[in-house]
Amino acid sequence: MAKKKKRRKVYRYYRRKRPKKVTWRTYLGSRLLEITIAFAAILLLLYVLSLYKRLSQPEAKEQKELVFARTQILDGYQREGAADKVAEKLKGMRVHNVVYQIVEIAELKDSAPRESLVLDRLGCLKKGAPSEVALGAADALGIDRGRVICKELENNYRAISLTIVIGDDWEKLLPAG
Repeated sequence: MAKKKKRRKVYRYYRRKRPKKVTWRTYLGSRLLEITIAFAAILLLLYVLSLYKRLSQPEAKEQKELVFARTQILDGYQREGAADKVAEKLKGMRVHNVVYQIVEIAELKDSAPRESLVLDRLGCLKKGAPSEVALGAADALGIDRGRVICKELENNYRAISLTIVIGDDWEKLLPAG
């Protein structure tokens, strides 16, 4: 009897592996990983640059808070549509940080002033002079600053801050054209 050679046991973990063939799929997978890493590095660089730019800039100036001027328009000219046209002009206008809200459009039946004027209803309570809101409205409408008058309302339950009285010179209050 011939002796059988003992075969040495080799565990599969210790076996020598054959090198795999490099195919286009393995090449593409490694390239895709490299491209993804490069893209992530570029995004990180952009983020760091934007963060540096934001931190290095001085703080932006604070925007002024909007002031809402509740406005009443009285038509002393007694002509159909004069107050509506002035109201439309005033609605579309914004002087500095003041937004004009038209509360009422009515006719002034008691008197007919020759020149238009602005009545400041709230600004005169503290300092005795017309407020900047009233002066700005007068400038925007083309009314002389001398025609801005302080006059308080007795029962100002609607919180009206300006009253614009339209006189015989109402056509100069409208935009040209």
